Amino acid sequence: MLGEAGSIASLAGLLVSLSGLGFALLQLSRLRGETRAAREASEETRRLLRRDSAGTDLTRLGERIQALIEMHRSGDRARALDRYPEIYRLLIEIRRNHPNLSEEYRRQLQEALATVRDMQGKLEGLAGSSIPQSTINNFNAALLLLQTELLVELQDRLE
Repeated sequence: MLGEAGSIASLAGLLVSLSGLGFALLQLSRLRGETRAAREASEETRRLLRRDSAGTDLTRLGERIQALIEMHRSGDRARALDRYPEIYRLLIEIRRNHPNLSEEYRRQLQEALATVRDMQGKLEGLAGSSIPQSTINNFNAALLLLQTELLVELQDRLE
């Protein structure tokens, strides 16, 4: 009789253990699904933040370029020289903050950086003299190209 009671208790314990294991596996499956959903939501939020940040960065860069063009036109050499490092920094931030850009866009950003540095160097080399109109025209043409092509393409690509 005692052996029969022990067998029943063992069987009952086995059933409780199996149901507990089943419940734990079910909870684990639900948790895995919730974790996946949370990860996807996090990635989507990160993507939206990068897109918003890109829009802000590109807008700021476009405004700074437009201001630099106006400074060139007005002959405000000192303020123009102050604007170049800011434009350079914004271009670097865009390149750094968006590592998923294609090699072509990364190359175009690198060319834009070189152009900005070159213009700054030429303007610094004209210390004490007026800026020739042909130089102003060349600088502004390069800046307009940057503003109307590269920034527009990046805006489309990053949004």
